[in-house]
Amino acid sequence: MKFKVLAKAAAIVGLFGGAIPASAETVLKLGSVAPSGSPWGKWAAGVAAKIEEVSGGEMEVDLLLDAQAGDEQTILRQTAKGRLDIAFVSNVPMTLLSQELAIPSSAYLFDSAEQGTCVTYEHLSDTLGEIMEGAGVVPLTWMEVGHYVLFSKEPLATPADLKGLKLRIAPTIADAALASAWEVQGVPMGTSDTIPALQTGTVDAATFPTVFGIGIGTHKVAPHVTVTNHARLIGSVAVSGRTWARLSEQEKQWLGIFTSAAPKLTEGILGAEVALLSKLEGAGVPVKRLNEAENAAWKAAASGVMDAVVAEAGGKAQDVADALVAAKAACGS
Repeated sequence: MKFKVLAKAAAIVGLFGGAIPASAETVLKLGSVAPSGSPWGKWAAGVAAKIEEVSGGEMEVDLLLDAQAGDEQTILRQTAKGRLDIAFVSNVPMTLLSQELAIPSSAYLFDSAEQGTCVTYEHLSDTLGEIMEGAGVVPLTWMEVGHYVLFSKEPLATPADLKGLKLRIAPTIADAALASAWEVQGVPMGTSDTIPALQTGTVDAATFPTVFGIGIGTHKVAPHVTVTNHARLIGSVAVSGRTWARLSEQEKQWLGIFTSAAPKLTEGILGAEVALLSKLEGAGVPVKRLNEAENAAWKAAASGVMDAVVAEAGGKAQDVADALVAAKAACGS
């Protein structure tokens, strides 16, 4: 897959630095909703600066952060059509390309954070790369978004506490299947609508990746945080297939810097999760950390979610699920 080629290319670029001559000046537009001051925005800016340095100024990545290019769905559509060169988006809009892409975000897929990281960087390209390329985008690397937690107005100690509540979920079949399994009314909702919905009582709780949820202040209106870590959201840095076709091999090598830099983003996001939750506790925000028995209860209540997601996705979903099971075994627990 392209992902492995790029990883090798990134190593070559790192070895020779800016000494490799460029054939022409190239400016690529990258779209993302990531705020420029967020960990994702800062990471993208760092990679863009490195590409410009290594290419001797022959390649520039023009960052359209802060939703300048629209929401994530718009960014991905525009990239697939070739109107944007690079999409830097979460897994949520990637299901527009194919429902099979929701499978890695299924609840309780991974046995540990280490296993999830290994599967993402060592195996996910082989599993999803062909599907994405068939939909018009070439994955350069995967984007860490982090582990999901629950934000609620009242304490949530067990899955039974969700009954009768309305839970904001991402508009994906993976989140919908989990809400059904947990016997809670899932309300698919965009991120910008969630805080007002919590304030007005349209929803009683919300599930978000830890860093993002805390970053937008969800805990200020839903102050009980339950650290379920029930799923892990990834995303992609993906190049338009049309853009990829016109790039030289040298230019593709420069873009490999995204590939080699991605694990650093994962390290930063997972570290930030720990730090931010501790900071909330220090500020008096109720943070519920599940013990082994409690975690087992939440997981048991979500049994069958993967099968439901596979059935809903159709297509090559079972092949994707089987490949992920094999990848987990290869990575260990």
